Amino acid sequence: MTALILGFRFSLALVAFAVAEVWSERVWPAVGGMPVWVVVVTMAVVGALFGGTGGALSRLAERIVLRDRADGYQAGRTLLRRMSTALPIEDVLPSLAEITGRTLQVDRSEVRVRLDGGRTLSQVWPDRAGPQGAPVVVQVRHDGDTVGEIEADVARPAGTNRENALLRQLAGPAGLAMSTVRLTVELQRRAAALQRLTDEIAASNERIGRVRQHESDTITAEIRGRVDPRLDAADRLIGRALQAPAGDPAGPELIGRARDLVGQGLDELRDLARRIYPPRLGEGGLAAALEGWQLRTGVGLDLAVADDPRLRSDPTLESCLYFLIVAALPHRAIDGARPIVSVEVRSDRVTVDVVTPARAEDTDRAGDDGGLATAATLAAINDRVDAFGGTLTVTETGGRRIARAWLPLDGEGAAA
Repeated sequence: MTALILGFRFSLALVAFAVAEVWSERVWPAVGGMPVWVVVVTMAVVGALFGGTGGALSRLAERIVLRDRADGYQAGRTLLRRMSTALPIEDVLPSLAEITGRTLQVDRSEVRVRLDGGRTLSQVWPDRAGPQGAPVVVQVRHDGDTVGEIEADVARPAGTNRENALLRQLAGPAGLAMSTVRLTVELQRRAAALQRLTDEIAASNERIGRVRQHESDTITAEIRGRVDPRLDAADRLIGRALQAPAGDPAGPELIGRARDLVGQGLDELRDLARRIYPPRLGEGGLAAALEGWQLRTGVGLDLAVADDPRLRSDPTLESCLYFLIVAALPHRAIDGARPIVSVEVRSDRVTVDVVTPARAEDTDRAGDDGGLATAATLAAINDRVDAFGGTLTVTETGGRRIARAWLPLDGEGAAA
């Protein structure tokens, strides 16, 4: 096509100089050639003709070389120009596949864009067309990077060279458009992943909020049920003692009974405070805190807790382990079934196993009187573990529920 255009331009220049030569011989026959100024003017005219007829000569060459495919080729060039301006990104691959098929006059064409992770995004024209003929494939590159490929199924292997040349001409400007498609798809994928993560964080925050509210409501209810009645009774006894006549022996007796009730209320408050954060955890570590939990609840445990200084070096991690274990345990003793708790510290992680009976009558409320770890409780445990970069798995087999969690450690033993 390029050679044909050069031939047209050479012929146009030859005609222009021939006309100038004939005109010079008629006007100045004695000169014996063209004056210099005529040569200069002729060259200017030829240059103007080249500039004014460039597009027409290219279209004529395309029509001669491509014949009935010339319109498709021109449409392909127009499409590639639109790809870099206003064509919607979702229309790029379908339009490019269609234009490729129409330009090459084939029954099937395909455009493939390479994505991260070895994935590809492809578009076939016509839709759902199957492979047929001999495939001709050219790589599409942009800024030195292969962004995809264009394939056309030609009916005649002998025509492969021509189709190859046409595909290469399409592949050049298509590189920018396909690179834009790849970037857009990756951005959409990352945006979707970020949205999923945002939704998971929001759901986790909501679960944590519900659990915290439940725990707060439980503590408040226990204070009202276990502490407030004793304090109210003590207040009434003190009021009666103050109203008693001087010297009445009932006054000191009432004060003594009130003192006992206040002491009982304080004991109840201390027990609730130990449940919020047991002193034994800070003083003696995880094993001591779990032994104290057994004494308070009356639930016997089979404990196998590693006495490792790396746990004591990070109180935040130790607290996380304690509360996830307690949340996974039943809240009252179960005949013939002792929960099993094991904590193992390895070089890079802490592994926790809590084995409890799995019963059909487990309640749906975290911390119900005697209920085992429910879905809501396990979700809260998972959120706590996930905050440390760990994982939680829960399985049920042989009538037992096994909650296994691991939390990573860095080189010095702190949570990674």
